[in-house]
Amino acid sequence: MASILKILPLIIRQNFGKQILERIPEKFSEVTDDENNVLQYDRVMETKLAISYAIAIETTYRARTKPFGGQALDVCCGPGHLAITMAKELNLDRLIGIDLSRPMVDIANQNAIKQKIDNVSFEQGDATHLSQFHDGHFDLTTMMDAAHHMPSLEVLGQVFRELDRVTAQDGVVVVMDLVRLRTREITESYIELLANDYVERGLPAFKKDFSDSMFAAWTSSQFRQAIPQQSNRSWSMLVPRGLPFAQFAIGYPKDRPLFLKRRRLWMHDTEIPVTTDNLRDYRTARLTLSLARTKTQT
Repeated sequence: MASILKILPLIIRQNFGKQILERIPEKFSEVTDDENNVLQYDRVMETKLAISYAIAIETTYRARTKPFGGQALDVCCGPGHLAITMAKELNLDRLIGIDLSRPMVDIANQNAIKQKIDNVSFEQGDATHLSQFHDGHFDLTTMMDAAHHMPSLEVLGQVFRELDRVTAQDGVVVVMDLVRLRTREITESYIELLANDYVERGLPAFKKDFSDSMFAAWTSSQFRQAIPQQSNRSWSMLVPRGLPFAQFAIGYPKDRPLFLKRRRLWMHDTEIPVTTDNLRDYRTARLTLSLARTKTQT
């Protein structure tokens, strides 16, 4: 975990002043086919990104009316680790993952076979055009850590609308992504603090991808613009205070709170799907999300 003496100055600088850093889109944002990148991304559960995945799964659990079971869709699934973990932890009846990248889909299916998960499958597909699925087909739809790959807000809005369309009226949509920080200097310092973990694990390509993603991320106000205006569900935005590690847009049934009162998904440290050395950072991230600013539109 990064020293609080290094993080505190970034928190102060992030929360005082206007947004200066403009977005720098990724060059090949639609798909990742490079073999080295795919292989390094396949090791994601060893890294601190697994903390965000765990937070996303527990957040999804808390937002669902029926926390376990059901049909789910995960778009931009990458090597499938989050989808597989979510299917296991939420005891889903069936989960389909889609990604534009054929190499990612291939390795995701291999990971499902290796882990002997038979209720999850992966296929190549476009998150902006889910025509293979009819309206209200899924109880749960997700897109985790991929919104920054979209080339424009218009395209991101199309993804949101498709997720909204294929989700049942009593179902839940969960979209999580990075947050673009206020200045280049804050962003570069933040990248260096977190990227040491990737370098130490021998994942230099992962570090570069993380850096590109931080500069391609949307601000919270931009992210909120992508939420469907014509929707049959309520939508809430959650942004952790201080130095936000992620932002969430959650669509859920109207006439009920965002989170239903329910115990935590994992009651013991040994159940949490992160490495032992990342447990303290997981607890910190969970605390900051519990104090998140929440904006709701109905």
